[in-house]
Amino acid sequence: MDEYQRNLRGNIKKLYALSITNGGAFFALPIFVLFYQENDLSLAQIFLTQAVYSIGVVVLEIPSGYFSDHFGRKPTLIIATLFWFLGYLVYALSGTFGGFIVAELLIAVGASFLSGTTDALAYDSLLELKEEDRYRSVASHQSFLHFASEGIISVLGGLIALVSLRMTFVVTLPFLALGFLIALTFQEPKRHRIQETQHLKKIWNVCTHTLIRSAPLRSIILLWAIVSTMSLTLFWLTQPFELMVEVPLVWFGVVHGVIVFAGAIASKCTPFLARWMDDRLLMLLIAGAVAVSYLALGFVTTLYGLAFFFVVRIAWSLLTPLTSDLINRMTTSDVRATTLSMRSFLGRIIFAISSPFIGAMMDTSSLPETMLIVGLIGSAVLGLLFLLMRPVWKQIPA
Repeated sequence: MDEYQRNLRGNIKKLYALSITNGGAFFALPIFVLFYQENDLSLAQIFLTQAVYSIGVVVLEIPSGYFSDHFGRKPTLIIATLFWFLGYLVYALSGTFGGFIVAELLIAVGASFLSGTTDALAYDSLLELKEEDRYRSVASHQSFLHFASEGIISVLGGLIALVSLRMTFVVTLPFLALGFLIALTFQEPKRHRIQETQHLKKIWNVCTHTLIRSAPLRSIILLWAIVSTMSLTLFWLTQPFELMVEVPLVWFGVVHGVIVFAGAIASKCTPFLARWMDDRLLMLLIAGAVAVSYLALGFVTTLYGLAFFFVVRIAWSLLTPLTSDLINRMTTSDVRATTLSMRSFLGRIIFAISSPFIGAMMDTSSLPETMLIVGLIGSAVLGLLFLLMRPVWKQIPA
């Protein structure tokens, strides 16, 4: 085995390490809403900060994927980890709505450059090693490590929050700095680089192929985008729900950590489920579980309602590596990161459009009413999507 191949194998291990450091970025996740409220933000303003973040991701998602395809995975990850660190640094130092907006924009740059590139780097590295059949297992293990790390960190974050909510952002910074250092050490895999000089035209061609000409790709990406939006919305409703059912602050981190651990185990199980279940049937079951959970939360207003937060997290954790593998198998290396970025692009644009309305609804309606309305709309959209998928159902890899 030559040095190049050893470095490619090292990429996989380093991606696992990066998954852990990225998971370590979430000390503050269990108390984000409380931190905002401590700094006098309303629920409408909280959802507005996330809308700004989503708009930032929407603007940069596809260009960052194209940047990755054209200039390389390694420089893209270096930019991603640097801006992720800067965003949390601003959070650690700021206490105003404007400061939080700046932080979210910086994090949006990091997230958009990270999105798709880690998947593409893993697949390209395995492709060079002629081991691409291992990708689903590698992607699932990446997700497992990320979520397991996030789960442990969340529990610690809940305990740190008892001392200071802001301190949860401060202790995040060393993890993100380590992620930046890891990004500096990746081996760029050989691949078919984009040779186009008309970059905007090439981006347009990839986007139109993904969303217009390729019905199977469009269906997979739309499904992930809708489920992801519903999952992300439910995440921002978790802490209001915990307050409603009077969960003590000390348990916020534990609840979030256990939910994330459930997702970690689910992501690890994706390859095993795929061996005895058709991928298309699995996608249908995942969408159904998310829809039913939302509708149930419109009526369940006790601690038992937390079970549905578990279900949604498990569903999303199964769907992400599943759709990543399907998209990788349906694309080539010169457009892979751009196509994967389209998935996050659609998810974020849907969330950016819907989140201000959800925030405003939260300020005027009860939490169960909000979740029921979101569930009804989401269920209707998912049902329509599966009807539209019927003509191309057999074209989606099983």
